[in-house]
Amino acid sequence: MTSHVISNSISRTHNYITIEKGALDSIRPEMGVVDQNGVVGMVNIVGDHTARVISLLNPKMRLSCKVKGREYFGSLVWDGKSPDEALLEEMPRHETFRKGDTIVTSGYSAVFPPDIPVGTIISHEKEHDDNFYALRIKLFTDFSRLSTVRVITNEIKDELNAISAGEEND
Repeated sequence: MTSHVISNSISRTHNYITIEKGALDSIRPEMGVVDQNGVVGMVNIVGDHTARVISLLNPKMRLSCKVKGREYFGSLVWDGKSPDEALLEEMPRHETFRKGDTIVTSGYSAVFPPDIPVGTIISHEKEHDDNFYALRIKLFTDFSRLSTVRVITNEIKDELNAISAGEEND
């Protein structure tokens, strides 16, 4: 479902986006939001006619991602340094990563399907634990020019969440 951006912040500690679709348009919390280039964020508050999206430029937003074509995955988080970059944390140190490798969603959530583009690797550094790398990612989405987004509908999201909740109770 396509929607226009009403407001968008990129320079705050916690950035949000407001879109012009809401509950009357079947928008619900925890729906993924993308633009033509890649991941934008996730819906978190919904009104009748508008919705607030947690931007990828918000440290509260963590996104499961992987290097395209590989199965190792980590958690993408914004470190507040640049609206063009984020960190992909917890990547195994024994794996080889190259500048320019494409980062995509892992599909390990009910919010985003696998292989949605996120960005490319620009560098890597050791994490506090020497067994992992943190990869610095150049994001594909230009948050400073965001105007039209698409909201992702996952028809089996409720079923996936119910099954996942059952795993936590084991």
